[in-house]
Amino acid sequence: MAKGLALLVGLNRVDPNQYNGWNGEGGCWGCELDVDNVERILAAQGFQTTVLKTAQATHDNVLQALRSAINSLASEDILVFYYSGHGGQQPDFASPTKDESDGQDETLVAYDRQIIDDELNEIWLSATQGARIVMISDSCNSGTNYRMVGTFLTPTPIIPVVDSAVQDQMKAQLIHYGGCRDGFSSSGYLGGGAFTTALCNAWANGSFDGNYLQLHQKTAALVTTGQIPQYNGYGPVSDEFRNSKPFRIETRAKVNMSLSLSGDDLVTVKEALEKELGKVVLSAVEESANAGPCSVTGSGSASSGGGWSVSGSITCTF
Repeated sequence: MAKGLALLVGLNRVDPNQYNGWNGEGGCWGCELDVDNVERILAAQGFQTTVLKTAQATHDNVLQALRSAINSLASEDILVFYYSGHGGQQPDFASPTKDESDGQDETLVAYDRQIIDDELNEIWLSATQGARIVMISDSCNSGTNYRMVGTFLTPTPIIPVVDSAVQDQMKAQLIHYGGCRDGFSSSGYLGGGAFTTALCNAWANGSFDGNYLQLHQKTAALVTTGQIPQYNGYGPVSDEFRNSKPFRIETRAKVNMSLSLSGDDLVTVKEALEKELGKVVLSAVEESANAGPCSVTGSGSASSGGGWSVSGSITCTF
């Protein structure tokens, strides 16, 4: 059975002693509220959540929690990493290959110092094959602050410049939502970030019916500021993951049904069994994100003696 983990980070301010007197409060008044809203969505889906807010969200605490979560993932497990706060850029000093076409590393501003996209990329590359990762960054410069790629800044949404050697090393599947393009700003208010607010409204208390790209498109349509939200995939993202309902923990829809049927003759019992089988298949279709082929398995026993009875179970899996 797949498990769902979530690391949720939100900072309303930073330590001014570590940022030359800047406290980071401007524009981040609602970042902790963003975390609360996203946690409600994920907890309702069965995720085990870890929350780091403001002073807890230091550089080392965030990366340590992220590494711990990544290291615990098995194939088909899912991790959601959500960040709400300031995003920045700094000269690409660390990489000997200078992997950013604009010469700038994108960053997440932690409480005491910035987290560089190269540091995140190192963690992503350590994830096990088949694991699923969703990163959501409601921050400035969030187009590619999840991996070692650069961007061309144009009037249209960014086009990631993927380092094929690095891409080939990525075994896990990552879908990234960014609040805006690199080099641009994400708006924040007392009630939360514009992107996160739109995401929560698009989710509509779980009534949203679509896949990851469709949720992003609906979210983008609800953002009324000038920012252009981003959607990217990194690694071997499968059609199954891409087309699944967002934040679904189980990779496949599965419906189980226990049976206990009886009748005066075998024909009657068979007819009842067909009806029950139809119910479980219909239920699985309704739960399935992409209505793919359905595999039905069953087990049980039949007996006679003054009538027929069948007992057992049926499982329908997409």
